[in-house]
Amino acid sequence: MTLALLGLNHRSAPVELRERLAFTDESLPRGLQSLVARGDEAYILNTCNRTEVYFVADSPEPRRELVDFLANSRGLPAADFEAHSYFLVDDDAARHLCQVASGLDSMVLGEDQILGQVRGAFQAAQNARAIGPVLGRLLPLALEVGKRVRTETKIGRGALSPSSVAVRLAQQTLGDLHACSVLVIGAGDAGKATARSLVQAGVERIFVTNRTPPRADLLSAAVPAVPLPYEALDDALRQADIAISCTSASEHIISAADLGVVMAGRRERPLLCIDIAVPRDFDPDTARIPGVHLYNIDDLEEASAENREVRVREAAAAEAIVDEAVEEYRAWRETRALEPTIGALYERADAIRRAEMERTLNRLGSLRPEDRKLIELMTGSIVKRLLHGPVSALRDRADGDGAELARLARELFGLAGDETTTSPR
Repeated sequence: MTLALLGLNHRSAPVELRERLAFTDESLPRGLQSLVARGDEAYILNTCNRTEVYFVADSPEPRRELVDFLANSRGLPAADFEAHSYFLVDDDAARHLCQVASGLDSMVLGEDQILGQVRGAFQAAQNARAIGPVLGRLLPLALEVGKRVRTETKIGRGALSPSSVAVRLAQQTLGDLHACSVLVIGAGDAGKATARSLVQAGVERIFVTNRTPPRADLLSAAVPAVPLPYEALDDALRQADIAISCTSASEHIISAADLGVVMAGRRERPLLCIDIAVPRDFDPDTARIPGVHLYNIDDLEEASAENREVRVREAAAAEAIVDEAVEEYRAWRETRALEPTIGALYERADAIRRAEMERTLNRLGSLRPEDRKLIELMTGSIVKRLLHGPVSALRDRADGDGAELARLARELFGLAGDETTTSPR
């Protein structure tokens, strides 16, 4: 079984391509079901900066399998994205996931929003029944690494989430935001983080709109923001100085034509638009409208550089924690390769024990049930104690090629051809 990863992120592909491969909340369950049908286990991590698909299968060409899956599920020719992708297997794939969960692979080094996204994607994969023993071991390990990195290192000190970087970009562009009217479009996790960052920046007039009004109401109850009807989006844009958009819509929600009408009614007042959604909420053509200053998620790099030097110094300590986790995963994987052989060894030994015990008991004649039980317990204990040493030695030596060690053990104990997967007792 191979653990394989195919992904695209902010370093390998522009937002124009990433948004075409992104999975929405609605399409993710179908994507997971389609991917797991090709193998044994599946996990899809989709954020504003990445789309990554993890796959566990006995496949001769896992890369081709994953490329084909992305092409078919997203309706995009493989030639359009394959050159922008990265492909990793086994320990390298495990290392990458741990780095992602730790914020080491984020645009904002050390940001902690990604940990919740990894956890949420894990829950989605579990709901789709796409998680098995491999990902069921690796994902909790990666989440634990992420938590350790945040508590045992200072890599998160001064780090900003994409939402807070968007607010920082607004400050760098306009200066003091105290007198600004800011519209937050989207009331999910990113919208909540954006609103909190605006409050910290001293913004007093915050408005929020969402396609489902109850979510906007919940956000406004937690943060001093005024909920607005989604149907009044154009009017809200007409009044705002800044619009920060972070919905999970599958297509643009603000067209160039609509925003053009909005700007015509603003009497030459400029509008700063920061789109941190992937897929993007603003049609890119809106940037051509006079008075519109549009930034997307890929424009946040410079604004995220604050305190980066401190976080870079802490990255080595974070990588050491990742190294420990990868070694733990590798050791588990090597030991797991031996488990079918160990199970077969116990089964073979127990079959011999039962056969010899029955042959002997038949010669002894009738015995009391309690005597038979004592003999059963005694012979079973002998088998377990005899095999304890060899089995422990096998597991202790499973730090190289577990599959090869399993093959040698099957030859040594005459288990060749025995495909049982029974776990040892």
